[in-house]
Amino acid sequence: MIKKFAAAMIAFMLAFACIIPTVSFAAYGNTIPLGAYGSRSDLIYIKRPESHNASTSDKTYTISATGGAGTKIKIYKYNAGAGTCQLVKGETTIGASGLYSTVVNLNNDSNIFMVYAYNDWGDQTVRIDINRIKKSTVDRLKGITVTIKNFF
Repeated sequence: MIKKFAAAMIAFMLAFACIIPTVSFAAYGNTIPLGAYGSRSDLIYIKRPESHNASTSDKTYTISATGGAGTKIKIYKYNAGAGTCQLVKGETTIGASGLYSTVVNLNNDSNIFMVYAYNDWGDQTVRIDINRIKKSTVDRLKGITVTIKNFF
């Protein structure tokens, strides 16, 4: 009798232990807090921008990443008026190639994006800051010539 009870308890604990990892997080819906963080840091690797910060004069920017097949990704953009990040790119599943890429629209000045990835083993959020600078600023910067004579 004791052996049957012990075997039943062990079976129950094993079954429960297998369920916990798959339900230990909840996928975000249409909003995500700016300070959100996930349970993992290895589901995706952001390839562009390389440093999670970028500047451009373009109206759009391509965010790219790599990750395991089956990992789902959503893109959120910070809305200062609402005080939270709102969904701008719905759920996409990374395929067998492991590559992910999407184009996002940029407002003037500062743009904050949260890349949210999740699968059966956990979730991850990555903050990306992209500054949109004016074309005239880019042209002025291109026109600056720095030589040794400038310093003496």
